[in-house]
Amino acid sequence: MSGIQQELDKEIELHKKKIAELEQLKLDQEKKIEGFTEFDQTIQRLCNQMALTEAELYVSRGDQIIKWVEELGKTERPGRIYESLKKHFEKAIKKDTRKEGKKEKVSTLPKPKLAIGRYKNPATHETIEKIKRNPRQLEDWINEYGFETVRTWKM
Repeated sequence: MSGIQQELDKEIELHKKKIAELEQLKLDQEKKIEGFTEFDQTIQRLCNQMALTEAELYVSRGDQIIKWVEELGKTERPGRIYESLKKHFEKAIKKDTRKEGKKEKVSTLPKPKLAIGRYKNPATHETIEKIKRNPRQLEDWINEYGFETVRTWKM
């Protein structure tokens, strides 16, 4: 045999070993998929027997799930689940900060005005007369009791 044929035979043997390893990985993966399916069916059966929802199950395992996700974040390649959760929470945080950053809209409509006349506070029995603008005391009453209430105090 020539040197080239020996080299090719070695290459073929290496590829055969690699193929055998890949076939074993494929079998292992099929077993895992079977295990996942069986696990899912078992969880469904237990949830049905115990009148639980999957959400309740996840809540009961919340601390372990949090710990697992935190550990995923510490690994070199955390995986699709971690990246998906990270992206989700980044969006949620941005959304929350936008809501917090918004100022309350101040109405551009004119404030309702009280009619000219005398107003008597039934709690303190004070009487105030409004001629043009609301006196300071009348404004304080509006802030304390509300416009609709003070409006009913007109004599």
